[in-house]
Amino acid sequence: MPRPSHVATWPSLTELPSLYPDARNRPNRGPYMYRAGKTWPLRSQFDTSNRIAVLAVGSNAYPRQLSDKLSGTPADLQGIPTVPAILSNFDVAYCPVRSRKGYVPFTLTSRPGAVCLTWLQWLTIEQLNLISSTEGSRYALVGGSSLSRSAIIPAQLRRPAAIYAWWFDSLLRRDGFPVWLDVYRPPVEPQLDPLESTENELPSDWIEVPRTAEHHAISQEIMSEIC
Repeated sequence: MPRPSHVATWPSLTELPSLYPDARNRPNRGPYMYRAGKTWPLRSQFDTSNRIAVLAVGSNAYPRQLSDKLSGTPADLQGIPTVPAILSNFDVAYCPVRSRKGYVPFTLTSRPGAVCLTWLQWLTIEQLNLISSTEGSRYALVGGSSLSRSAIIPAQLRRPAAIYAWWFDSLLRRDGFPVWLDVYRPPVEPQLDPLESTENELPSDWIEVPRTAEHHAISQEIMSEIC
């Protein structure tokens, strides 16, 4: 059995926001199972029943970030399988804000003709609600069956009926165009001054998952509908 990696030894984005979104080294850049501060290479099938498939286009794909968000909770013991995914006609762009941790975050957005490399996770309702509480009110959890049809995931895995993603309400813009993430080069944080932004228009056939205003929680009833 492969030995686990202890993510507490990896850099924290809170302490080093310049490493956003993902400070994994090359040996740790494959599919993984995260659980309780450790990761294991993911080489087998896993149970996705009663879980929701969510894209991790930013720091939620980084295991240390998962540990920082879930540590000390029962959800940290439930495991998070994470696999690479390819999306057609979508891409990852910078948001026109700076997070409390000091970095400029990303969002998924439409980009006809593009091919986007990202990550897909399967979350329990407890995990999803804890992560949702860290996503501000300008983010919406959106998606559905059409997003699932746009995704290519490892062939041995069952395609989820629906996939969801965190969608920021606007995009950072330079010279009239969104500022895109280049996955083949280390991210270079864009300047926010002067600030230009444009609306991040949601695809018409997607749904938005309701979240409560106070804690951004998603109810069990809603979860049972979207799983």
